[in-house]
Amino acid sequence: MKFLAGFITAIAVIIVIGLIIIYSGLYDVSAAKKESGFTEWILETTMDNSIEKNAKDIHIPSDLNDIEKIKEGSHHYKEMCEICHGGPGLEESELAKGLNPKVPDLEHSAKEMKTEELFWITKNGIKMTAMPAWGLTHSDDKIWAMIAFIKKLPGMSPEKYKSYSNDSLIVTQGEHYLKENH
Repeated sequence: MKFLAGFITAIAVIIVIGLIIIYSGLYDVSAAKKESGFTEWILETTMDNSIEKNAKDIHIPSDLNDIEKIKEGSHHYKEMCEICHGGPGLEESELAKGLNPKVPDLEHSAKEMKTEELFWITKNGIKMTAMPAWGLTHSDDKIWAMIAFIKKLPGMSPEKYKSYSNDSLIVTQGEHYLKENH
């Protein structure tokens, strides 16, 4: 019985300390200050396990190596991803420099992460990281096109990257068309 009383008291103390931290403003939420090692571990471990769990049943389309899908993905990437994640040969943007946690380098992440996980992150976003949920505004097909392009980033030369962004693109009323289709 003493153990149970001690356990309940410990839980109550932890809750009270948590409430004091929450309501006192002691926790610095500034993006200019990096998290402590323990806080960073909690957040990263939670994120990694959530992504792994939620992405496990996603099925990868067979056409991710289709050049037209990759070209389409490059245009979406340029518009929505490059400002934060950059690309081969690009300097880190001012926006990316101000984000905390630091924005992943997709040239590296695309090689290390499972394709299903990249899709899940792109579609659903990550809370409190500035990663938007593109699935709210983009179809799965458009997101898979972005992933097709992102998977090509590792080892891509700056010249090759620029060739994708300089590809013949016409923008009309928010819609994107390749010139060869018109």
